[in-house]
Amino acid sequence: MSTPVDRAPAAHLHRGARDTVAVIVAYVPFGLTVGAAMANSGVSPLVAWASSPLLFGGAGQLISVQLLGAGAGSAVTVLAALVVNARFLLYSAALAPHVADWPRRARWLGAHLLADPVYALAAARFSDPAAAGRPRDRMAYYAGAGVTLWCAWMLLTGLGMLLAGVLPAGFRLELAAPLTFLLLLLPMLRGRAALVAAAAGGLAAAAAAGLPLGLNVLVGAAVGVAAGTLAGGRHG
Repeated sequence: MSTPVDRAPAAHLHRGARDTVAVIVAYVPFGLTVGAAMANSGVSPLVAWASSPLLFGGAGQLISVQLLGAGAGSAVTVLAALVVNARFLLYSAALAPHVADWPRRARWLGAHLLADPVYALAAARFSDPAAAGRPRDRMAYYAGAGVTLWCAWMLLTGLGMLLAGVLPAGFRLELAAPLTFLLLLLPMLRGRAALVAAAAGGLAAAAAAGLPLGLNVLVGAAVGVAAGTLAGGRHG
């Protein structure tokens, strides 16, 4: 009788890893372009690539490497990365109810693995109690998705750095990033509030594209959250 229970976390682990396949495919242009941009940043290739396992976030990672390459100080670089990655506060707050019963060590490790695609997969999975399962099942799924995507990001950015001189000129970051996040967002657009939030946030981020340090992402997130909340309230 205990065998199915004992094997359940392993099944969730494998499911988390399998669910990343489509995401990894969507992230190929973004990862390669980030790697190529880091190779041309003026920072030592080893130092630039080392930011992948340490930061595990394309936008914050890229701006940190570019600022270092431009001669910016450590305080400015850290502040810029914090501003760009402020969206993870929203992600962690959304996942908090689903991980509150995890051990503290698992929550700390999970925080390091939290990235845009990891959040998207976990939020979709954990929103269904039947699919999410018990605390250790959720931990296993999160670990399967997070570790697989972490390894894939190391590979993609490394390949991007190696192929920096041969990638097509049209392989541009400002095009690859929005397309990647659009592919990531589409499966999550369920319901009127989500559609309104995505549309409003996307338009706001595009309108604020001239802001420095990726602040347009924060503007888009704030507008999207507000619009989705209003739409959900009116619909209810």
